[in-house]
Amino acid sequence: MQMNNVIAVWGNPNSGKTTISIKLAGELAKRKRNVIVIGCDVGTPVISTILPFKETKDQSFGKLLSAVQVTQESILKKLIPFADNKYLSILSYQHGENERTYAKYSKERVIDLFILLKHLADHIIIDCSSQFTNDIFSNAALELSDRVIRVISPDLKAMSYYDSVLTLMSERKYNVEKHYKILSNVKPEMPKDIIANKFGGIDSELPYAKELELQWLEARLFEDLVDKKSKSYSSEIKHIVDLVIADNKEKPNKVKQEKQSMKGLFKKRGEE
Repeated sequence: MQMNNVIAVWGNPNSGKTTISIKLAGELAKRKRNVIVIGCDVGTPVISTILPFKETKDQSFGKLLSAVQVTQESILKKLIPFADNKYLSILSYQHGENERTYAKYSKERVIDLFILLKHLADHIIIDCSSQFTNDIFSNAALELSDRVIRVISPDLKAMSYYDSVLTLMSERKYNVEKHYKILSNVKPEMPKDIIANKFGGIDSELPYAKELELQWLEARLFEDLVDKKSKSYSSEIKHIVDLVIADNKEKPNKVKQEKQSMKGLFKKRGEE
């Protein structure tokens, strides 16, 4: 079975897309998989919410997309390495940027970037914008990714969002019927059964966890969940990684080679 190495995480506003993207990336990194998380939302750059005090220098996703030419070397220069995990890096718009900061780019640029990214990491997790019709990269990700994870809040506002948006995804290229559907941030009093029936069933359910909410508020999403009450959430994240991202064991080679981390790749490129 071939690994799903490009995963688009998409859903209604405030459904937990960024949180899920980071937790999936963290689980993969624990398994020594090189992971790049891409934040597509230029309206609210993800770096400002997950690493608000991180100095990003000139490492902007927007600048990369609007460059005259994109190469593996130019991608590496824009990646933001995560100091506490050598297998994980971030690609995001910078603090204070918006949709008018950079020139427009084409879908062809996105396709070229997809090809290059696949050679840089084992997995690319794309945190898509809910307003994908206004974002070329998110739109292309929903079409071109190996797997789309659709995140759904268990509330009526989410139902209203999907009633409107799914009609825009009727074209076969979006493969809506193959989306992996996650009900997110579920509390006991929420109408989860009604929501599940609305979407023809749910593939996974992520329960509400107070510890996770605090991590989000305090920009600590890259930390592990340690509270016993968060155990069911962590277990479900592992299950999603196993099931959706095809966590296959690599076939052993006659000569065992040590896997190079993202940090090692940054160092090697810098020496060239």
